[in-house]
Amino acid sequence: MMNPSRDCFKMIIVDDEHEIRQGLKNADYASLNIEVVDVCENGLEALKSMDQSPVDILLTDIKMPLMDGLELIQKVSQRHPYTKKIVLSGYGDFEYAKRGIEYGVLDYLLKPLDFEDYYGVLAKTTAILNEEREKLLRQANLERKAKLSAHLLRKNFLGELLRSSLTEETIELDSASAEVMLEMDGTYAVCVLRFQSHPPRPSYDKDSEWGLIVFTLDNLLQDLWDENGYGYHYVDPYNGQCALIVANAEWIGSLEAGRTDLEGELDRIVKALRRFRGLFKSHLAYTIGPIVHRATRIRHSYLDAEFKFEDGPANEEAVRVVSENPSAGNETKTGQTNGKRMVLEVKRFIEHNYDRTITLDDVAKHVHLNASYLSYLFKEITGMNYIDYVTEFRIEKAKTILSESNWKIYEVGEMVGYENPRYFTLIFKKYTGQTPLEYRNTTYKSHAKDG
Repeated sequence: MMNPSRDCFKMIIVDDEHEIRQGLKNADYASLNIEVVDVCENGLEALKSMDQSPVDILLTDIKMPLMDGLELIQKVSQRHPYTKKIVLSGYGDFEYAKRGIEYGVLDYLLKPLDFEDYYGVLAKTTAILNEEREKLLRQANLERKAKLSAHLLRKNFLGELLRSSLTEETIELDSASAEVMLEMDGTYAVCVLRFQSHPPRPSYDKDSEWGLIVFTLDNLLQDLWDENGYGYHYVDPYNGQCALIVANAEWIGSLEAGRTDLEGELDRIVKALRRFRGLFKSHLAYTIGPIVHRATRIRHSYLDAEFKFEDGPANEEAVRVVSENPSAGNETKTGQTNGKRMVLEVKRFIEHNYDRTITLDDVAKHVHLNASYLSYLFKEITGMNYIDYVTEFRIEKAKTILSESNWKIYEVGEMVGYENPRYFTLIFKKYTGQTPLEYRNTTYKSHAKDG
């Protein structure tokens, strides 16, 4: 097959007459970007040469011993369909030409050869080859881009599916683009594998080393999980945490029956990953989230599986299957206690840092939790989104400052973490129904009236 990455086109010459072979070999091919790689005296010799090293152009005589040119052309058409075939013969029999055309012969030249005609035929041949080469390059590039695009779409979709609350319509549309098969009323569970040094990246890793770890995990789980038809996997690029979405009826059935089949498979996967301990340099542990019965609830199984890690140190091969029932006993109560403690620490962090920009990632790093899990936990414990809590806390601080001081409005905004005065005014009015200045004036009037 033609190789689109080569600089010049490879050509083989086949003729049983020595003088003709040498004369053709010594012609000027450089200007046509052609290299003659072999010269053979019969079709059998040429076929053997081409099977070992395929060429782009075959120039062959018709009448030769052992294997004639027409038989050679027929076999080359079957084995090397991208090779361009040119017939050279001293026989002007139209039947030869017609039979050659049936096998895809590009052109037909008669002896004695007119080299002007010869170079013209070769120029036409290389033009066709160049066009095909460009087409192959474009096709290969498009296929590579499509493959990368599908991989990226799948990675982004699975990350959103696990971390965000998606509607059924969004899941249906995005899963199709990401080439992920999910039934809306399907039954699922999520297993979480993580390094015991989770959540921050191990300190020994340089960026390039960490990239290799994530790449290796992604490829291994593709082979060990996705390719076996168990479901889909996602590797968090920040901390290397792996989520395995169980979409296989057999494993779901074993979970529902209370058997340990899935645990045994996870044990095998973890052991397979241990072969790369020199790369990972940390033990892997796993938990299994509850079974859920809607694709929109896959996120809940994932977050509950994460919660099992926050409930205490996980042993390397520890597995606990958590019921989706909210009254699941002491384990749930212990988890709630730890969760409340984490949320209190988050609130203390906000109280001491509200006067500057603090993102959810900043807070998550402070309390050593995954950001998506912290967002879920904070809402679960407080009933409020993290950003709403921070905003309300800042607005309450701003109201106090406005009512008790003469600081300018933009200065008050900066004191509570808003560098943009206009944005501060908009947020303040959204939460209080008044601009900061209106609030201050109302407060002063109220104080004067009370006085």
